[in-house]
Amino acid sequence: MTLGEVITRDGAACVWCGRQVWRRDMTLEHLLPRSRGGRGIPENLTVACRSCNRRRRSGSVVAYVRERARAGDEPVTRVLREALIRLSGSASRPHAEYGRRQLALLERSGVANVD
Repeated sequence: MTLGEVITRDGAACVWCGRQVWRRDMTLEHLLPRSRGGRGIPENLTVACRSCNRRRRSGSVVAYVRERARAGDEPVTRVLREALIRLSGSASRPHAEYGRRQLALLERSGVANVD
């Protein structure tokens, strides 16, 4: 899946900060990082700005959301919730389990509203 296809599906805003940046400053974000076994399958990809993608590195979704919340940002967006729901339905068991676990942790964490 290309960046353009993910932008068409998810929109042109960063999943983490919500900013709309120049296309050259957007990246494909792996919800389950490649370093943790994540693959470039459509349900594992979303759009992030380069700054957030670099800052998150290979941390979990929940860890990065908590980091942003401590900084005073409201990082959880409708797009992030939808992406985790999509990942939870993946045919790839590791991806689906990661998506379900991260979504459950976000909902219980109290750091952000994921309605």
